[in-house]
Amino acid sequence: MTSTYAQSVVILGGGPAGLTAAYNLSRQGYRVTIVDRHSLPKGAPTNNGPDGHPEPFTALGCHQATEALLRSLHAKPQQPTWLDIPLEFRLPDHSLIRYPRARVPAPLHVWGSLLRFAGLPWNERWRLASWLERLWEGDAHLPADLEQRTAEEWLASLGQSTQTCRIVWNPLAQWLTGNDLCTMSADAFVNSVRPLFLSSRANSRILIAQDSLHACLVRPITDLLTQAGATILRDTDAVALRYERDHISGVQLREGSLLQADWYIAALPPQQLTPLLPERWLTRYAYFQQLAELVSFDRTILHLQAEQPCPSPRLVLLGDTAFHSALATESTPGLTGFSLVTTDRQFAQAQPEARREALIPDLLKSLGLLLPDSRITATHRQTIPGAILSLTPGAKLHRPIQRSPIANLLVAGAWTDTGWPPNLESAIVSGNRCADAITLR
Repeated sequence: MTSTYAQSVVILGGGPAGLTAAYNLSRQGYRVTIVDRHSLPKGAPTNNGPDGHPEPFTALGCHQATEALLRSLHAKPQQPTWLDIPLEFRLPDHSLIRYPRARVPAPLHVWGSLLRFAGLPWNERWRLASWLERLWEGDAHLPADLEQRTAEEWLASLGQSTQTCRIVWNPLAQWLTGNDLCTMSADAFVNSVRPLFLSSRANSRILIAQDSLHACLVRPITDLLTQAGATILRDTDAVALRYERDHISGVQLREGSLLQADWYIAALPPQQLTPLLPERWLTRYAYFQQLAELVSFDRTILHLQAEQPCPSPRLVLLGDTAFHSALATESTPGLTGFSLVTTDRQFAQAQPEARREALIPDLLKSLGLLLPDSRITATHRQTIPGAILSLTPGAKLHRPIQRSPIANLLVAGAWTDTGWPPNLESAIVSGNRCADAITLR
C-alpha cells in the first residue's frame, strides 16, 4: 500500500456517498476536504416532519453496508434502535394483507412465504412458486434480455395478471425504486426485489430507525471528520474541474479560489457533475458521455401529524392511488406521524388543494392508520428534486462504475453502478468503493 503521507482528497458533495468515502479515508490517515453547496449537512434541512420532529428512516435487512457503517459509527450501547415491521398491501376491496415471513431456513422460507401470501391469486402464486423452484434447481434460467424488456412485460410472461401487477408488483417497484413497472426494465425490477425477498429470512426484514438519517449517520460522520481535522466547506459551489493532460489539477470554486489535492471524488448527481467536466472529456470519453443519458425525476412526500397514539409503526403499499406507500410512526408519545410518498406529478393537478386535503384523512382512515375520531393537525409537503433515477430499459448501461477514465477522479452516488437500486445502500457502497480504490491501489 502506498504511504498516505501528504496524500489529500477533495470530495465534491456532502451526502451519504461523499460522507462515507470521507469517513473511510480519514480513518486511513488521508487529509480530506468536503465541498458541499448546502449550508448544513445534506439531509438535515429536509429530515423533519411538520412539527420539526426528525423523520425516521427505513432500511432493509439486506442493506449490509448501511448496517456496517452505522455499527462503526456508534458504540454498542448507543446503536440506533430499530423496529422490525411487516409489509402490508391494500387489495382492491380495500382490505389489507401482510406479506408473511416463514420461519424456516432459506430458500424454503421464500417458497413458503410466497405460497402463503394471499395478496396474489392462488393460481398466480403457484405459477410463480413453481418457476422459482425450477430456477433454484437449474431447470429454468433468467432470460438474457431482462435489461431490454419492461418489468410489466416480463411479469406477464410469468403469468402475473394486470390486476396483480397494479395492486402488488407496481406499488412494490415504486416503493423500492420510485419507478413504474410499465417503464422500468425487468432487470432493474429483479435486482430490486431479489435481495429482499429471494435470499435469507434476515435479509427480508424491514427496519424503521427511531431517529432520523441525519442523527444516525450524517451528524456522527460530520463530528468524527471535524475531530480528525478534515475540512468541510459548506455553502460552497464548485464551478469547474481544471485538468493537465489526463489528471485533475484542481477544483475551481465560485468565489475564485482553486482547491488542489492528490485525489478527487465527485459525489454529486449526474446533472450537477457534467457541468463541471471539461468539454474535452465529454467528447472524448464514453464514460462521461453516458451521464447525459441518465434521467431523474422528483419525489414528493407529504408529512402529516395526528394527535393519537401509534402502538407500532406500519408500512402499507398502495395501488390505484396517487401515493405508492404510507408509513405511520410515532413522532412523540401521543403523536403519530404519517409519510405519504408519490412520484405522480399529476397528483397536484388532478385535485384542487382543498379537495386533496379532504381526501388524505379518508385514505388514512381506510387503511386503519388514522383513528376515526382523530384529525390531522399538521401538514408539510417535501419535494426532493431529481431524487428518482429512471430505470428504463438500457439505463443500466449508463450507470458508471466508481473508477473514471481520469486517473485521480472517482465517482460516487446512489445512481452509480453498484448492483443496487439507487438508494441509501447504493450510496454507501459507492463511497466504500471509492475509498478502497484509493487506499488499496
